[in-house]
Amino acid sequence: MIIKNSKRIDRYRIFTEIDNRGRTIVIVYLDYIPIVRYDQDKLPERKLAAVELVELYQCNIAIAAKICGFHRNSVFKYVRIKRLLGIEALFEDDRGPKAPYKYVGIIRQQIKSLIRKYPNQTDQEIADMGSIELEVVISRSAVARIRTENEDKKKDRNRLTKLELINLTRAAEKFEEEQYQKKQLLLNFNWDSELKEKTQKFSHEESPKAQKRSQGEYIKSLNDGMRSIFAGNLMHHLFLEEIGFNNFFEDYPIKQGFSYQARDIYLTLFHSITYGIQSIEALKLVNATELGVIMGLNRSPDKEVIRDHLNEMSELNLSGDLIDKFARILLEKKRINPEVFFVDGHFLPYYGLHIIAKGYYTVRRLSMRGNEIYAVTDLQGRPLFSITESNEIDFRPILLQCANKLIELGIKRPIMVFDRGGYGIEFFKKVGINADFVTWSKYVGEKQLSKIAKESFQVGFQYKNRRYIVSEEIRIVKESIQTAKSNGRKNATSMELRLVVIEDIKEGKRLGIYTNNRTKGSWEIALYMLERWGDSENFFKEMGKRFNINYHPGYDIQELEKQPLIDNPDIELINKAIKILNKEIKEIKQEKELIELKQKNRPDKRLIQKLDHLKKDLEEKQIDIQGFSEKKALLPDKVSIIEILKGKPMSRCDLEKKKIYDFIQYMSYHSRERLVEEFKKCYEDLRDIKQVLDMITNQGGFLKLIGKTLVVVIDWIELKKHREAACKLFEILNNKKIIMVGNLEVKLFFCLSKIPKSKR
Repeated sequence: MIIKNSKRIDRYRIFTEIDNRGRTIVIVYLDYIPIVRYDQDKLPERKLAAVELVELYQCNIAIAAKICGFHRNSVFKYVRIKRLLGIEALFEDDRGPKAPYKYVGIIRQQIKSLIRKYPNQTDQEIADMGSIELEVVISRSAVARIRTENEDKKKDRNRLTKLELINLTRAAEKFEEEQYQKKQLLLNFNWDSELKEKTQKFSHEESPKAQKRSQGEYIKSLNDGMRSIFAGNLMHHLFLEEIGFNNFFEDYPIKQGFSYQARDIYLTLFHSITYGIQSIEALKLVNATELGVIMGLNRSPDKEVIRDHLNEMSELNLSGDLIDKFARILLEKKRINPEVFFVDGHFLPYYGLHIIAKGYYTVRRLSMRGNEIYAVTDLQGRPLFSITESNEIDFRPILLQCANKLIELGIKRPIMVFDRGGYGIEFFKKVGINADFVTWSKYVGEKQLSKIAKESFQVGFQYKNRRYIVSEEIRIVKESIQTAKSNGRKNATSMELRLVVIEDIKEGKRLGIYTNNRTKGSWEIALYMLERWGDSENFFKEMGKRFNINYHPGYDIQELEKQPLIDNPDIELINKAIKILNKEIKEIKQEKELIELKQKNRPDKRLIQKLDHLKKDLEEKQIDIQGFSEKKALLPDKVSIIEILKGKPMSRCDLEKKKIYDFIQYMSYHSRERLVEEFKKCYEDLRDIKQVLDMITNQGGFLKLIGKTLVVVIDWIELKKHREAACKLFEILNNKKIIMVGNLEVKLFFCLSKIPKSKR
């Protein structure tokens, strides 16, 4: 870190520093506690910091503007926009920084030249000189790696150590296991006459040609045959091919010289989610070669690479375009029923810190209270899109946003079903211009409903083993004058609505529903509202259980709960502040001594005022050091990471990463539903159809490339009815001639191993 300066504005002490990546970081302290941290060169972070100072720390708008480098009118505007329109509206002009620089070619040569020219200089000194000459930020570790890469690292092999013997034994066991697996693979091709006959046809096809050396090695491995525990996951390529997954990420720039592109990161996340891997952190337990093989890669990216790419992709702010594109494809492919849409919210319990892994250490990030995911689902509970927003934003603007988005997607006049949180007569009038709505009739009590004559209930229907009767009437609904005045209107709004009343025949309980729709029957409106308790809410239950919707891509709460206490991050920041102040005090004292010496040799009235100013600045900084030290003594040395996270919301990039991850979760959800649709033709018991399908798609197996066809031999399944269902599913998939999505476009052929698993 390079310390630039510190200053005091009102009650706030502001420190500015340049971090190891060359970013100018500003940290704001209030009462000697760090409250805000932002990158000075990033406009979105400055905006959010100013809003946070005003909303969370009761900072005067003028002071917040001065701290963050805005005009006070601009800060007033940002606060108002955030309160009225939400966080997203603050960042519409955010385009994100350029991708990180990579040391190649002339850069490496220049560093080597500096090392030869100045052999006695330290790595940091070489890095500093290189940074000036090359106009890029060069780290000390980069110089160290280049300096030592050609050193002799040979060891004396005349005598093997105990550790070396153990490693040799493990290598031998691994080799034996690989040989055994290859034998198992060959048994299927030699003994299964049906498979042998089909593969002979594939052998006449021309093998795919490698575009680069690494792909050539990958193709050779497939030609020889290899095992992957993720083999069953290749069935999800049915859905990926149908939606044109390879063309989804054209807006992401191609990163020349990088091993992985944006598509590879998305594909890795997709396969990890469909397989049931609950977090990015859990990828450290995965065999990267076995996961990579189902994506056309030698090995899948590890968790650190995925997080680095997510950081860069989040700054491009493209998740909204991806979500819209996916929604349009779902509607075009008729994967969504456009009859009616349910809008429901799900609270996200923990947010905040940028990246947390094992051995956790972090600093405070920008914060905004809580967040909520609002999902738009169809009658069968399938998600079309979602909106993630700050928790304090009212539900009704979100509903208007959803209605506008549905119209953009081609739904001429959507019908939206939502809970009582969307109730409001003025809102009903606004949304009713372009959309229909169905919601509970708020403020219509049981007494009013009980007065409706029994004879008016003319229609009956059954829903989930319960029988209902339905009545309806037209009502003029009017808001109170107090509600109108509180929203800045002189006159109360009123409108005509249908009141649909449903009665449970068994219990005799009545419920009222308001709608502006005039075309649907009363029983259909009642059914929509009851579905609000059914598939609509079950969607969030399934997303939480199977797809882990509460997970944040930067950290996993379940993993964090297992961790011990960590160092208090506030203490580290306070220590940094004290260090900066001590350095500035030293500089002030040196300047003060120099002025006093000049005054002694040659008195000058102009220097007296400067000397007084230095004394005042020195006293102020000494008081601040004392204040920081006293505050530090009161803070605990260790804290729980959960307490740090609890209630902390996401920064702009964190929010974008969450949206990216949820987009992939929704894609995984639809892929599973697509396979369920085909599996229903093979398996009759609907009670456990999804569980059996998950078991089949999570099976391991052997892969062998023959011609242009990748033969996937799924492991033996013990239970006969599950085995027979799997074979029927494979037959359906093979008839569809699925092309593998990713870096290697080959046909997929599925079959079940006829050799039971060995007990060895």
